[in-house]
Amino acid sequence: MAIHQALDALEASKPPSRTSVDPEELVQFAHELADAARAVILPYWRRPLEVESKMEEHRPVTESPVTVADREAETVMRDLIQGKWPEHGIYGEEFGSVRECAEWVWVLDPIDGTKSFITGKPLFGTLIGLLHHGVPVLGVIDQCVLKERWVGVDLGPDHQGTWLNGEPVN
Repeated sequence: MAIHQALDALEASKPPSRTSVDPEELVQFAHELADAARAVILPYWRRPLEVESKMEEHRPVTESPVTVADREAETVMRDLIQGKWPEHGIYGEEFGSVRECAEWVWVLDPIDGTKSFITGKPLFGTLIGLLHHGVPVLGVIDQCVLKERWVGVDLGPDHQGTWLNGEPVN
């Protein structure tokens, strides 16, 4: 009897499997986040906009540019996450972290390559990651101007792979 209780306790202490949330739903939602960020960013592309500086002491170059496009794109993604999965954590480039110890944590960089964005070069992208118990399980690189979207998934043996614009990549 005691051994069964110990085994039950051990099983209960294990983190839930990666499939405790539907993997397809997570992937689809990551696409929705990228689409929402794209819709915010594109109207600002090659348009005059104010550039502010933010200080990031942990980086070799501590001063980093930020624009309204960065902030609005992150805000729209955060709002979508909060609306669908309020228990999920978020670690964002522009607005910091909430619930970073949650089972599922979204990692957001709305415009990675802001210097390229503000100078009109299409060498920037929206980065979206998803961690499960701190382990990366999903990643998106969306280059909205180039219309390229890379998606990498490791959400269990039946949900693994990398795609570019919906086509498998080897």
